[in-house]
Amino acid sequence: MVESNLTTQRKEVNAKRRRYQCTKENGEIQEQRKTQYLTAKAEYTAATRREKSKSWKEFCNLTATNPWKSIYNKVAGKTIHATHITTLRLLDGSSTTNIQDTLLQMIQKFAPVD
Repeated sequence: MVESNLTTQRKEVNAKRRRYQCTKENGEIQEQRKTQYLTAKAEYTAATRREKSKSWKEFCNLTATNPWKSIYNKVAGKTIHATHITTLRLLDGSSTTNIQDTLLQMIQKFAPVD
């Protein structure tokens, strides 16, 4: 919900900026629109900073001891990704439909019965 509010605010700021930039003939209206644009821009910037700070605090509360550990691991490529077992293509051209069939086919292939 907050993201949609920021998105709406950003669109309003951009609309006011365009309105201000397109007003060239009347100096008084141009100044009014410039003031409206700068006010909206300041409000949007403040709201963005608040949400960034709030998000960072929530992230720090989620991590138990060191909030930088997970960021460092992601950047350094040290995160361990879970292996997902997908379907296999069988010799007849069909595919396995569930994990049990996939595992059974793998066992038959890699550990054949003597």
